[in-house]
Amino acid sequence: MSNPFVSQPQTGGARNRRTQTISTKLTPQEECELQQAALAAGKKMGEWMRDVLLESVRENQTADGRDTILLTEIVGIQLFLMNVLSPLTKGELISEERYESVVRAVQANKARTARELFARCLRTRGE
Repeated sequence: MSNPFVSQPQTGGARNRRTQTISTKLTPQEECELQQAALAAGKKMGEWMRDVLLESVRENQTADGRDTILLTEIVGIQLFLMNVLSPLTKGELISEERYESVVRAVQANKARTARELFARCLRTRGE
């Protein structure tokens, strides 16, 4: 049975045309904020809103519905532990500056590392 919320792949040379409309109500201030953001991106408001919505969904959901935010935080913990525990296992102490540097590096790199890990997993599974 097909799920109406999951897009079906196109067959043949058929072009995937946008035919669905979704609407929402906004305050005048909210509309102004959206118009300014679309203008700053150099896009029409409808195009910009579609891009932002889809990017948000795709960033926070993987193809099979797992939560990438959770994966990102787990990867962050793993990176942190590896970077802090490695010197400790060698009997070395880490300075406060080094500790802060590790925290900043983990925060800066955890999302990218999680995306790379997930992409590698999908490639090995053949998805």
